[in-house]
Amino acid sequence: MSSSALARETLRVGFQRNTPPFSHATAGTAAFEPIGYSVDLARLVLAKVFDGTRPPPSLEAVEVTSSTREGLLAEGRIDIECGSTTITEARLGRCAFSTPIFRTSHRIAVKPGATAGTAGTAGPRRVVGIQGSTSQAALESAPDPGFACTFAGVPSIGAALDAFLDDPRIDAMVADEVILRTLLRGDRTPDGVTLLDVRLGAESYGFMMRKDDPEFVRAVDAALADVFASDAYPKLLDTWFVDESPMSSPNGTGTHENL
Repeated sequence: MSSSALARETLRVGFQRNTPPFSHATAGTAAFEPIGYSVDLARLVLAKVFDGTRPPPSLEAVEVTSSTREGLLAEGRIDIECGSTTITEARLGRCAFSTPIFRTSHRIAVKPGATAGTAGTAGPRRVVGIQGSTSQAALESAPDPGFACTFAGVPSIGAALDAFLDDPRIDAMVADEVILRTLLRGDRTPDGVTLLDVRLGAESYGFMMRKDDPEFVRAVDAALADVFASDAYPKLLDTWFVDESPMSSPNGTGTHENL
């Protein structure tokens, strides 16, 4: 883009609808009004970025998905994406990232009777997840994900959840641990769904911006440092994360954990 996001009258911020507790919104509402850890963190950070600006820009929430977020950023339809986007070497070649905002790993949720050795089942288990995601890469590169499996790719986390809950051909689902835990607390989740104790990969999330706007990237990083050091940040964590840190436990060997 020809001018920095710092000069915008309206700053367009990309959020996802189905990635709690980072960013989520009620389906079917007229206005897209996301809530979550990344949403609250973005508001705190952008308030500091534009502190002293008269008048500060208005913020417009724009719905994105894991498949559309990079394209919308490149096209200038959003100025920053704030959700649960992993900082990877490949993405760093195309986009700029803030300092990390969260560190996590991936887990596998399994239906009752879907693990290896269960009577009446045979062959590899079908694990659904986002096509082209770091979850897919972590699953396929794991020396022992917990059972023999094949990956079934879908475009979004919402589609992955629907397939896991509704498609009898799907045995399991792989996703970010925190998102997976939160999604499966819903009323649609049947009794008996468990999480394999194996944690796959380790990665950091960041706010994603355009590479040709280094001034904005520096301003976001400076504001993030201020927010992380403030009294508001521990309160933000307490608001959105009710389980233990996903990186607090060592990798397991294939046991189960009830939701």
